[in-house]
Amino acid sequence: MLNLSESAASELRKTLDNLPQPRPRLRVFVDHRCHCGAVHFSMNLEHDVLEGDQQFDVAGVPFVADPETVPELSAVEIDYTQDWMRKGFSIRNTDHNCGGHT
Repeated sequence: MLNLSESAASELRKTLDNLPQPRPRLRVFVDHRCHCGAVHFSMNLEHDVLEGDQQFDVAGVPFVADPETVPELSAVEIDYTQDWMRKGFSIRNTDHNCGGHT
């Protein structure tokens, strides 16, 4: 399954807890493939679970992924960073290191 940092899990739980019921799941999906063929991922909040989707929880955070993304989930890493210049979530492919893409 995907890797979720403690800081990302904490921030996602707080965010989801502040949303009205029914709460959405976090959809992780294949955004595109790089020139080298490696997958780049994206995520968004999703209220609808489609036929064929897989639902799962990681560290108390509800996720959903489509059949194309499920086999790639072990390479997904979601983190949350906050410093003096920025704060936010990042999602990256841990198997992809060409060209500095995340």
